[in-house]
Amino acid sequence: MGRETGSRREAVRLAAAQWVVRLDAATCSDADRAAFEAWRGESCENEAAFEREAFAWERMERLRAYRPGQSVPDRDILAPARRPALPSLRRAPWARGLAAAAAVALVIGGTMSFGTSTAYATAIGERRVVVLSDNSRIELNTDSKVVVRYAHGVREVKLVRGEAVFEAAKDIRPFVVKAADAVLEADGGAELAVRVAGDGGAVTVKRGQVELDAAPAQGREELKLRAGVAATYGGGVSRAQPVSDSEIDRTLAWRQGAIALNGQSLAQAVAEFNRYNRQQISIADPSISGLRLAGYFQTTEPKSFVAAVTSAFPVRASESADGAIRLTRRS
Repeated sequence: MGRETGSRREAVRLAAAQWVVRLDAATCSDADRAAFEAWRGESCENEAAFEREAFAWERMERLRAYRPGQSVPDRDILAPARRPALPSLRRAPWARGLAAAAAVALVIGGTMSFGTSTAYATAIGERRVVVLSDNSRIELNTDSKVVVRYAHGVREVKLVRGEAVFEAAKDIRPFVVKAADAVLEADGGAELAVRVAGDGGAVTVKRGQVELDAAPAQGREELKLRAGVAATYGGGVSRAQPVSDSEIDRTLAWRQGAIALNGQSLAQAVAEFNRYNRQQISIADPSISGLRLAGYFQTTEPKSFVAAVTSAFPVRASESADGAIRLTRRS
């Protein structure tokens, strides 16, 4: 009798996890949802099993953030996510434990890739391309970091720092990028470049459409950005303007390992080069900060950039013992 009861309990637990996998799939139909409701309504045992599986996975998901060999967990992975709900799931009584129990079912099947958070980062001067499970692509620029969470029917990526290009694969699930207190929801097939700077950020849409909410906590109206539009945001204020293909190419020149200057000041150019190099450049004379520059330069060759500046302008460069380059006006 006890053995029979245990077998039934295990069957109910497994059925609960398998149901959530079906409900979270892109092919889930209204008939599937109705069948789930019927199964859940058969007994309190079914409903309780679902809730237990969901709770167990939430705890397991956080423990997985402790990677092997790390004594301190990645705090960006452990940070709770604000997961937007799909309209079809928002009022569903089973939505609360959806992705969690789905992940448990996948653990039973032999993988733990669903419903977890994964961080990807680059060092100074490094670039990296990451292909996600749905074939979306993330290209990380220098000194950048993202945390990817695919759960609760939403594909979510948080840009913790730096800059990245996101290419969202076509999928029924929304593709959401969070960066500097803004939420960007991209259409499937969209390509957008996002950069975090201070308390704000910038986004350039190369392909598709993107909805930008620069202050979600304040309930601000979203901006709808189409291809060929760039926007900056910060402090709850956002501005958008059209940009040419050549401007987009200059913005994304880092993908080819270059910095493209087109009228930027010396101060802006120096700040850009310092992002890519441990050998830092400083402007010791404020009177030269406003010099305007144009040209293409390799991101990891600050000396070539300095040589071009000193040959075109009355600027002198000197190198300190620690390797830092100091710019002053040449008399």
